[in-house]
Amino acid sequence: MYKQRNRHGENTAIPFRTGRFYCAAGEWWFAIRRGPDQGPYMTKTSAKQSLIEYLNDQFTFEKHLKNDRLSLGA
Repeated sequence: MYKQRNRHGENTAIPFRTGRFYCAAGEWWFAIRRGPDQGPYMTKTSAKQSLIEYLNDQFTFEKHLKNDRLSLGA
């Protein structure tokens, strides 16, 4: 049986977690924390690839934002 564990740094009760991907009416979607669910995609594989691209874009955006804040403070 699968036993959920706390994530690194979590010392409280384990929150309910669900999968990020789901299929509705034969179309695949993925859930994100900031904004509406993303989709539809023809396959779960294409949804996974799109999630990777989405996350890379978010990391790049956050990095640029951090650099902009540092340059303004210099």
